[in-house]
Amino acid sequence: PAQAQAQAAETKAPEDGAGPPTERKAIEQEIARVSRLRAGVYTDKAAHQDLSRVVLVTAANSAYWPIFQNWRCLVERYGLDYAVIANDDKAYADLGRDRALPVLGTKVKEMVGWGNTKLDYVGWNKMMNVWLIMNLTGLDVMFTDCDNVFLQDPFRIGVSLGDLIRAKKYDYIYQPELNKHPPKGYKSPGDGGNTGFFYASPARKALQIQHLFDVVVKRVDSAIKEKGHGADQNIFWQIFNEMRKAKDASMFGFRCTRQCGKQPTCQCNDEEMLDYCDMDPLYHPTGWEDGDKYLDTIVTYHANYATNTDKIKKLEKVKGWGFWNDRTKECKSR
Repeated sequence: PAQAQAQAAETKAPEDGAGPPTERKAIEQEIARVSRLRAGVYTDKAAHQDLSRVVLVTAANSAYWPIFQNWRCLVERYGLDYAVIANDDKAYADLGRDRALPVLGTKVKEMVGWGNTKLDYVGWNKMMNVWLIMNLTGLDVMFTDCDNVFLQDPFRIGVSLGDLIRAKKYDYIYQPELNKHPPKGYKSPGDGGNTGFFYASPARKALQIQHLFDVVVKRVDSAIKEKGHGADQNIFWQIFNEMRKAKDASMFGFRCTRQCGKQPTCQCNDEEMLDYCDMDPLYHPTGWEDGDKYLDTIVTYHANYATNTDKIKKLEKVKGWGFWNDRTKECKSR
């Protein structure tokens, strides 16, 4: 009986308003529990069985709270469900035990920009949590930064991202990194993208995709320790391109890659082939200065090529800001 009570106490979720767990086993238990609870993308799970194995994840801390709340207000309009990587204790407490994903790495409470090592800690926490969710639950992970606002529902049928996920033939879906509207007929080269908006699936090749993300997590960790910095986006695509050249599954999990609409980098059995595809940038742009000219087609807008509160100016321009009332602490009515 005493052992049973101890096990129950160990697996019990923390109370709302409480701090996150501190032991690795307890942290992993919470990540798995919350991810399973929020899986399905929509709050109406029964109506969207085709997405039942996908969990939508974003990240926040107390400094980014207004940006996160603005993002939240929009996604909840579409009936979306989500979990949040809590990068500091206040965000964890404010999110509540059934929404927050604790972190194993360094916590960051400040608003930090590109090139700051604290942002690299945030990137490590993201990649580690994605790896853990896939490893512990077998769920597909749809990660988005909270400055990537959903102006429309990106998971509905007929939208690039939603259609790519429903195809159930890609292990990785990425967002092309373009600072302006691409020319007509543009094809992404498949050698780089934004790691603030991506989909990773262990459904078809679990061990291989987990291996790839394990390599990324370890490389980011060693870069921070040895050099004092290590941006997850640069490192992810560095590893990805090394994988394409090396053709060695023992190093990266996959031997070959096959981008949608292109020939594979080599020939191998299906288990060692990473199938990946790019979101259509016309639906899912990254930081275009003239994004307001394309509001008829834009579904999501990622406010990058800007730092911290400068992101708000970009969001305002595409009508992606102002959905959270910081005075009343409520989402604004439509």
